[in-house]
Amino acid sequence: MRLHPHIVQMIGLIPAEDLAASWGYAGANNAFRDFCVKMGIKPVRPGWYDPHHVRHRLDAAQAITPPVATTSAPALSLVEQRRLRIGTR
Repeated sequence: MRLHPHIVQMIGLIPAEDLAASWGYAGANNAFRDFCVKMGIKPVRPGWYDPHHVRHRLDAAQAITPPVATTSAPALSLVEQRRLRIGTR
């Protein structure tokens, strides 16, 4: 069953073919599906992915946590955040 493009745009789902192409796969093939299973990325409907879920799972796989807002300490720059994440100084 194909969803109407207007509905897809309103909901914000990504077709499997588009997601696979954006990650460099030839299509939504077995390698793409294996990668999704390995990362814990599940379609919300057959062949359709939620971009927020995809981003959350990729961040979790890379041990990236959302920044916690604190009022006492100044925010770290993007470079400082990256250095902390990869463990360099």
